[in-house]
Amino acid sequence: MSASTPNAELATLRRAIDGIDDALAGLLACRVCLSHQAQAFKVRAGAPARDHDREVEIQHRYEQRWCGASVVARAVLALCRED
Repeated sequence: MSASTPNAELATLRRAIDGIDDALAGLLACRVCLSHQAQAFKVRAGAPARDHDREVEIQHRYEQRWCGASVVARAVLALCRED
């Protein structure tokens, strides 16, 4: 068995990162679609498309999982808005 080189280790790490990025992109596409459906449902029901309290709740949930992640939550929420 041969020892891996730094370049091989870096290539392995990059492949893993690329896999995560691919998964995130797919999940974000699904989230955007579901968010647009929820917004359309709320508008049909006569409610505002955006719910500030819900957005704060989502940001808080992200922050609980990873300190600093509320900035990611804000970016995701902005991506999912139809306005």
